[in-house]
Amino acid sequence: MILARVLQDKLDAKRMVIMDGATGTEVARRGVTIDPKLSWSAKANITSPDLVRDIHRDYILAGAEIITANTFSTSRATLATDGLSEQTEEINKQSVALAIEARKNCEAEKTVVIAGSMSSFEPKGNPEINPLYEEALEDYREQVEILAGAGVDLIILEMFVRTVDLRAAVEAATETNLPIWVGLSCERHNDQIYMGLLGRHGGETIADAVAAAASPNVKAFCIMHSPPEVTADALRELKAYTSLPIGAYAHGGSIEAEIGKAPKISKVGQFLSDTDPEKYLDYAREWAACGATIIGGCCGTTPEHIRALVDSNIIDTRG
Repeated sequence: MILARVLQDKLDAKRMVIMDGATGTEVARRGVTIDPKLSWSAKANITSPDLVRDIHRDYILAGAEIITANTFSTSRATLATDGLSEQTEEINKQSVALAIEARKNCEAEKTVVIAGSMSSFEPKGNPEINPLYEEALEDYREQVEILAGAGVDLIILEMFVRTVDLRAAVEAATETNLPIWVGLSCERHNDQIYMGLLGRHGGETIADAVAAAASPNVKAFCIMHSPPEVTADALRELKAYTSLPIGAYAHGGSIEAEIGKAPKISKVGQFLSDTDPEKYLDYAREWAACGATIIGGCCGTTPEHIRALVDSNIIDTRG
Protein backbone atom coordinates (compact mmCIF):
# COMPACT_ATOMS: atom_id res chain seq x y z
CA MET A 1 0.00 0.00 0.00
CA ILE A 2 2.98 2.34 0.53
CA LEU A 3 3.98 2.14 -3.14
CA ALA A 4 0.40 2.73 -4.19
CA ARG A 5 0.25 5.80 -1.96
CA VAL A 6 3.44 7.21 -3.48
CA LEU A 7 2.01 6.59 -6.93
CA GLN A 8 -1.23 8.33 -6.02
CA ASP A 9 0.69 11.32 -4.66
CA LYS A 10 2.40 11.68 -8.05
CA LEU A 11 -0.91 11.59 -9.85
CA ASP A 12 -2.47 14.06 -7.45
CA ALA A 13 0.44 16.38 -8.21
CA LYS A 14 -0.24 15.90 -11.95
CA ARG A 15 3.18 14.36 -12.55
CA MET A 16 3.62 11.84 -15.34
CA VAL A 17 3.64 8.11 -14.57
CA ILE A 18 4.96 5.63 -17.14
CA MET A 19 3.43 2.15 -17.33
CA ASP A 20 4.84 -0.89 -19.06
CA GLY A 21 3.80 -2.05 -22.52
CA ALA A 22 2.31 -5.27 -23.86
CA THR A 23 2.94 -8.64 -22.26
CA GLY A 24 0.84 -11.00 -24.37
CA THR A 25 2.05 -9.88 -27.79
CA GLU A 26 5.57 -9.60 -26.39
CA VAL A 27 5.38 -13.28 -25.38
CA ALA A 28 4.42 -14.05 -28.98
CA ARG A 29 7.08 -11.75 -30.44
CA ARG A 30 9.69 -13.68 -28.46
CA GLY A 31 8.62 -16.98 -29.98
CA VAL A 32 5.92 -18.53 -27.78
CA THR A 33 2.62 -19.22 -29.53
CA ILE A 34 -0.46 -17.74 -27.89
CA ASP A 35 -4.09 -18.05 -28.91
CA PRO A 36 -6.23 -14.88 -28.99
CA LYS A 37 -9.40 -16.99 -29.16
CA LEU A 38 -8.67 -18.91 -25.95
CA SER A 39 -6.66 -17.82 -22.92
CA TRP A 40 -4.33 -15.42 -24.75
CA SER A 41 -0.94 -15.54 -22.97
CA ALA A 42 -2.09 -17.21 -19.73
CA LYS A 43 -0.35 -20.53 -20.46
CA ALA A 44 3.02 -18.79 -20.70
CA ASN A 45 2.98 -18.24 -16.94
CA ILE A 46 3.41 -21.98 -16.42
CA THR A 47 5.06 -23.11 -19.66
CA SER A 48 7.53 -20.22 -20.11
CA PRO A 49 7.96 -18.53 -16.72
CA ASP A 50 11.49 -17.34 -17.45
CA LEU A 51 10.27 -15.55 -20.56
CA VAL A 52 7.44 -13.81 -18.69
CA ARG A 53 9.85 -12.77 -15.94
CA ASP A 54 12.29 -11.45 -18.52
CA ILE A 55 9.58 -9.34 -20.15
CA HIS A 56 8.76 -7.72 -16.80
CA ARG A 57 12.48 -7.15 -16.22
CA ASP A 58 12.92 -5.52 -19.60
CA TYR A 59 10.08 -3.08 -18.94
CA ILE A 60 11.59 -2.15 -15.58
CA LEU A 61 14.97 -1.61 -17.22
CA ALA A 62 13.25 0.51 -19.88
CA GLY A 63 12.01 2.79 -17.09
CA ALA A 64 8.44 1.67 -16.42
CA GLU A 65 7.16 2.58 -12.96
CA ILE A 66 4.31 0.07 -13.17
CA ILE A 67 4.53 -3.50 -14.40
CA THR A 68 1.35 -5.47 -14.93
CA ALA A 69 1.24 -9.13 -13.94
CA ASN A 70 0.30 -11.43 -16.83
CA THR A 71 -3.23 -11.95 -15.49
CA PHE A 72 -5.28 -10.31 -18.25
CA SER A 73 -6.73 -13.70 -19.23
CA THR A 74 -6.40 -15.70 -16.04
CA SER A 75 -9.90 -15.52 -14.59
CA ARG A 76 -11.61 -18.89 -14.19
CA ALA A 77 -14.12 -18.13 -16.96
CA THR A 78 -11.40 -17.29 -19.47
CA LEU A 79 -9.10 -20.13 -18.46
CA ALA A 80 -12.06 -22.49 -18.95
CA THR A 81 -12.01 -21.69 -22.67
CA ASP A 82 -8.59 -23.36 -22.75
CA GLY A 83 -9.32 -26.22 -20.37
CA LEU A 84 -7.33 -24.59 -17.57
CA SER A 85 -10.02 -23.63 -15.07
CA GLU A 86 -8.74 -26.05 -12.41
CA GLN A 87 -5.41 -24.19 -12.46
CA THR A 88 -6.95 -20.78 -11.80
CA GLU A 89 -5.30 -20.24 -8.42
CA GLU A 90 -1.94 -21.66 -9.50
CA ILE A 91 -1.72 -19.56 -12.68
CA ASN A 92 -2.76 -16.31 -10.98
CA LYS A 93 -0.33 -16.79 -8.11
CA GLN A 94 2.46 -17.69 -10.52
CA SER A 95 1.73 -14.59 -12.61
CA VAL A 96 2.14 -12.27 -9.66
CA ALA A 97 5.18 -14.16 -8.35
CA LEU A 98 6.98 -13.68 -11.68
CA ALA A 99 6.37 -9.93 -11.57
CA ILE A 100 7.55 -9.74 -7.96
CA GLU A 101 10.68 -11.74 -8.82
CA ALA A 102 11.47 -9.44 -11.74
CA ARG A 103 11.10 -6.39 -9.53
CA LYS A 104 13.34 -7.92 -6.88
CA ASN A 105 15.96 -8.96 -9.43
CA CYS A 106 16.07 -5.35 -10.65
CA GLU A 107 16.34 -4.08 -7.06
CA ALA A 108 13.23 -1.99 -7.71
CA GLU A 109 11.07 -2.99 -4.74
CA LYS A 110 10.85 0.63 -3.58
CA THR A 111 10.15 2.20 -6.94
CA VAL A 112 8.08 -0.13 -9.15
CA VAL A 113 4.38 -0.83 -8.59
CA ILE A 114 2.92 -4.21 -9.50
CA ALA A 115 -0.59 -4.16 -10.92
CA GLY A 116 -2.93 -7.11 -11.19
CA SER A 117 -4.93 -7.08 -14.41
CA MET A 118 -8.55 -8.18 -14.72
CA SER A 119 -10.29 -7.96 -18.08
CA SER A 120 -13.72 -7.96 -19.65
CA PHE A 121 -15.86 -11.02 -18.96
CA GLU A 122 -16.63 -13.72 -21.51
CA PRO A 123 -17.28 -13.35 -24.35
CA LYS A 124 -14.44 -10.82 -24.28
CA GLY A 125 -14.54 -9.72 -27.89
CA ASN A 126 -18.25 -9.07 -28.28
CA PRO A 127 -19.66 -6.04 -26.43
CA GLU A 128 -23.10 -6.73 -27.86
CA ILE A 129 -23.52 -9.82 -25.66
CA ASN A 130 -24.16 -9.02 -22.00
CA PRO A 131 -23.12 -11.61 -19.41
CA LEU A 132 -25.09 -12.23 -16.23
CA TYR A 133 -23.99 -9.80 -13.54
CA GLU A 134 -23.82 -12.38 -10.75
CA GLU A 135 -21.73 -14.76 -12.84
CA ALA A 136 -19.28 -11.99 -13.66
CA LEU A 137 -19.17 -10.84 -10.03
CA GLU A 138 -18.40 -14.36 -8.75
CA ASP A 139 -15.60 -14.75 -11.29
CA TYR A 140 -14.03 -11.36 -10.50
CA ARG A 141 -14.27 -11.95 -6.77
CA GLU A 142 -12.30 -15.16 -7.06
CA GLN A 143 -9.58 -13.65 -9.23
CA VAL A 144 -9.15 -10.41 -7.33
CA GLU A 145 -8.89 -12.20 -3.98
CA ILE A 146 -6.07 -14.33 -5.40
CA LEU A 147 -4.30 -11.29 -6.84
CA ALA A 148 -4.59 -9.31 -3.62
CA GLY A 149 -3.38 -12.26 -1.58
CA ALA A 150 -0.44 -12.77 -3.92
CA GLY A 151 0.78 -9.23 -3.30
CA VAL A 152 -0.25 -6.85 -6.08
CA ASP A 153 -0.24 -3.14 -5.20
CA LEU A 154 -2.98 -2.06 -7.59
CA ILE A 155 -5.85 -3.54 -9.61
CA ILE A 156 -6.13 -2.51 -13.25
CA LEU A 157 -9.37 -3.30 -15.07
CA GLU A 158 -8.51 -3.66 -18.74
CA MET A 159 -10.28 -3.74 -22.11
CA PHE A 160 -13.75 -3.17 -20.71
CA VAL A 161 -16.33 -2.75 -23.45
CA ARG A 162 -19.58 -3.26 -21.46
CA THR A 163 -20.85 -1.64 -18.31
CA VAL A 164 -22.37 -4.80 -16.81
CA ASP A 165 -19.05 -6.55 -16.26
CA LEU A 166 -17.33 -3.26 -15.46
CA ARG A 167 -19.74 -2.74 -12.55
CA ALA A 168 -19.12 -6.30 -11.36
CA ALA A 169 -15.34 -5.94 -11.56
CA VAL A 170 -15.39 -2.64 -9.67
CA GLU A 171 -17.60 -4.12 -6.96
CA ALA A 172 -15.34 -7.13 -6.53
CA ALA A 173 -12.10 -5.14 -6.57
CA THR A 174 -13.45 -2.57 -4.11
CA GLU A 175 -13.88 -5.36 -1.56
CA THR A 176 -10.08 -5.79 -1.44
CA ASN A 177 -9.60 -2.10 -0.57
CA LEU A 178 -6.83 -1.89 -3.19
CA PRO A 179 -6.74 1.13 -5.51
CA ILE A 180 -8.42 0.51 -8.87
CA TRP A 181 -7.65 1.91 -12.30
CA VAL A 182 -10.29 1.48 -14.98
CA GLY A 183 -9.22 0.83 -18.59
CA LEU A 184 -11.78 1.38 -21.35
CA SER A 185 -11.45 0.18 -24.93
CA CYS A 186 -13.10 2.53 -27.39
CA GLU A 187 -13.71 2.79 -31.11
CA ARG A 188 -15.25 5.37 -33.42
CA HIS A 189 -18.47 4.57 -35.24
CA ASN A 190 -20.21 7.19 -37.37
CA ASP A 191 -18.26 10.00 -35.68
CA GLN A 192 -19.33 8.81 -32.22
CA ILE A 193 -16.99 7.14 -29.73
CA TYR A 194 -18.33 4.03 -28.05
CA MET A 195 -16.96 1.37 -25.76
CA GLY A 196 -16.13 -1.29 -28.30
CA LEU A 197 -13.74 -3.74 -29.87
CA LEU A 198 -13.03 -5.22 -33.29
CA GLY A 199 -15.64 -3.11 -35.04
CA ARG A 200 -18.43 -3.91 -32.60
CA HIS A 201 -20.09 -1.92 -29.85
CA GLY A 202 -23.13 -2.18 -27.61
CA GLY A 203 -24.17 1.45 -27.81
CA GLU A 204 -22.51 2.33 -24.49
CA THR A 205 -20.42 5.46 -24.12
CA ILE A 206 -17.55 6.72 -22.02
CA ALA A 207 -20.05 8.60 -19.88
CA ASP A 208 -21.89 5.32 -19.22
CA ALA A 209 -18.64 3.67 -18.20
CA VAL A 210 -17.65 6.41 -15.76
CA ALA A 211 -21.06 6.18 -14.12
CA ALA A 212 -20.84 2.38 -13.90
CA ALA A 213 -17.42 2.54 -12.23
CA ALA A 214 -18.48 4.66 -9.27
CA SER A 215 -16.40 3.62 -6.24
CA PRO A 216 -14.16 5.44 -3.77
CA ASN A 217 -11.42 2.96 -4.68
CA VAL A 218 -11.39 3.95 -8.36
CA LYS A 219 -8.41 6.31 -8.62
CA ALA A 220 -7.90 6.75 -12.37
CA PHE A 221 -9.44 6.12 -15.78
CA CYS A 222 -7.49 5.13 -18.88
CA ILE A 223 -8.28 4.73 -22.55
CA MET A 224 -6.47 1.52 -23.45
CA HIS A 225 -6.29 -1.10 -26.19
CA SER A 226 -7.84 1.45 -28.49
CA PRO A 227 -6.60 2.72 -31.86
CA PRO A 228 -3.96 5.42 -31.35
CA GLU A 229 -5.87 7.77 -33.66
CA VAL A 230 -9.04 7.41 -31.55
CA THR A 231 -7.34 7.63 -28.16
CA ALA A 232 -6.87 11.41 -28.05
CA ASP A 233 -10.54 12.10 -28.82
CA ALA A 234 -11.59 9.50 -26.28
CA LEU A 235 -9.36 11.17 -23.67
CA ARG A 236 -10.97 14.53 -24.33
CA GLU A 237 -14.39 12.98 -23.84
CA LEU A 238 -13.25 11.12 -20.72
CA LYS A 239 -11.90 14.33 -19.19
CA ALA A 240 -15.35 15.87 -19.46
CA TYR A 241 -16.85 13.16 -17.24
CA THR A 242 -14.29 12.66 -14.47
CA SER A 243 -12.01 14.76 -12.30
CA LEU A 244 -9.80 11.75 -11.58
CA PRO A 245 -6.39 11.33 -13.24
CA ILE A 246 -6.62 10.01 -16.79
CA GLY A 247 -4.22 8.00 -18.90
CA ALA A 248 -3.67 6.23 -22.19
CA TYR A 249 -2.03 3.07 -23.43
CA ALA A 250 -3.06 2.24 -26.96
CA HIS A 251 -2.30 -0.79 -29.07
CA GLY A 252 0.51 -0.41 -31.54
CA GLY A 253 -1.13 -1.96 -34.59
CA SER A 254 -2.06 -0.59 -37.97
CA ILE A 255 -5.48 1.03 -38.12
CA GLU A 256 -8.54 0.88 -40.31
CA ALA A 257 -8.89 4.60 -39.75
CA GLU A 258 -12.40 5.02 -41.13
CA ILE A 259 -13.90 3.14 -38.18
CA GLY A 260 -10.97 3.13 -35.79
CA LYS A 261 -10.98 -0.65 -35.74
CA ALA A 262 -8.29 -2.64 -33.96
CA PRO A 263 -5.86 -4.48 -36.23
CA LYS A 264 -5.95 -8.15 -37.01
CA ILE A 265 -3.86 -10.56 -34.97
CA SER A 266 -1.67 -13.23 -36.49
CA LYS A 267 -1.98 -16.90 -35.59
CA VAL A 268 0.65 -16.56 -32.87
CA GLY A 269 -1.02 -13.53 -31.33
CA GLN A 270 1.21 -10.81 -32.73
CA PHE A 271 -0.30 -7.54 -33.85
CA LEU A 272 0.55 -6.63 -37.40
CA SER A 273 2.09 -3.37 -36.26
CA ASP A 274 3.33 -0.34 -38.11
CA THR A 275 3.56 1.94 -35.07
CA ASP A 276 7.24 2.20 -34.30
CA PRO A 277 8.47 3.73 -31.02
CA GLU A 278 8.94 7.22 -32.49
CA LYS A 279 5.50 7.27 -34.07
CA TYR A 280 4.00 6.00 -30.83
CA LEU A 281 5.80 8.78 -28.98
CA ASP A 282 4.16 11.33 -31.27
CA TYR A 283 0.76 9.94 -30.28
CA ALA A 284 1.75 9.97 -26.61
CA ARG A 285 2.67 13.66 -26.76
CA GLU A 286 -0.83 14.38 -28.00
CA TRP A 287 -2.32 12.30 -25.18
CA ALA A 288 -0.28 14.26 -22.66
CA ALA A 289 -1.59 17.47 -24.21
CA CYS A 290 -5.11 16.11 -23.65
CA GLY A 291 -4.38 15.80 -19.93
CA ALA A 292 -3.09 12.23 -19.66
CA THR A 293 -0.69 11.77 -16.76
CA ILE A 294 -0.51 7.97 -17.11
CA ILE A 295 1.01 6.66 -20.34
CA GLY A 296 2.10 3.19 -21.36
CA GLY A 297 1.50 0.70 -24.15
CA CYS A 298 -0.83 -2.15 -25.02
CA CYS A 299 -0.76 -4.91 -27.66
CA GLY A 300 2.04 -4.57 -30.18
CA THR A 301 4.16 -2.26 -28.04
CA THR A 302 7.52 -3.36 -26.66
CA PRO A 303 10.14 -2.28 -24.10
CA GLU A 304 11.57 -0.05 -26.84
CA HIS A 305 8.28 1.85 -27.04
CA ILE A 306 8.42 2.42 -23.28
CA ARG A 307 12.08 3.40 -23.42
CA ALA A 308 11.18 6.02 -26.03
CA LEU A 309 8.59 7.48 -23.65
CA VAL A 310 11.03 7.52 -20.76
CA ASP A 311 13.82 9.10 -22.80
CA SER A 312 11.59 11.83 -24.22
CA ASN A 313 10.56 15.17 -22.80
CA ILE A 314 7.10 13.73 -22.19
CA ILE A 315 8.24 12.94 -18.64
CA ASP A 316 9.73 16.34 -17.85
CA THR A 317 6.98 16.82 -15.27
CA ARG A 318 7.55 13.44 -13.65
CA GLY A 319 8.95 13.60 -10.15
